[in-house]
Amino acid sequence: MGFALRDDPLPLLPNSLFPADRGTFQHTLVRLPAVRSPWLRTILENLTQGTSANLF
Repeated sequence: MGFALRDDPLPLLPNSLFPADRGTFQHTLVRLPAVRSPWLRTILENLTQGTSANLF
C-alpha cells in the first residue's frame, strides 16, 4: 500500500482549545451508566449547580 501525494497545504491549527458545550456534556453524562460512580456524580452535581471547576 502506497502513500498518496498531495499538493494542497495542511489545514491550519486552531489558536485555542475547542470549547465544549455545557448542555451537550451534561446530557451525555446523564446517559452514561458510569455516572453512578462518585467522581462522575460530583461532576454532574457541580454542573447542575453552576459551580464547575472551570471545565468550560
